[in-house]
Amino acid sequence: MFLKKIKFIFILLLFYQSTSYSKSNSFIELKSKNISNYFSGIVAFSNNDNTNALDFFNSSKILLNKHDSFFEKYIQSLVQENKVSQAINTLKKKIIRIPIFLT
Repeated sequence: MFLKKIKFIFILLLFYQSTSYSKSNSFIELKSKNISNYFSGIVAFSNNDNTNALDFFNSSKILLNKHDSFFEKYIQSLVQENKVSQAINTLKKKIIRIPIFLT
């Protein structure tokens, strides 16, 4: 009898959960295409293929203000492709966080 009550409570709690509790409002604007381009850019960046990495990073620019690691890799790709003026303009648009660039 006690085991049936435990099962009933467990099933009740399982159905009581709502998906709205698990959703994050910060990722509403992110789409699979942006995330796919971001990961492709990371792979190209780690393979020292900066031209392709920059193309992928440019196609997922929505992440620029949301993800610091993306911002850092994007700036590094710009500098390595000798697009320093564009990197400086991008830095001016964003509030610079000094610890990111000390590594």
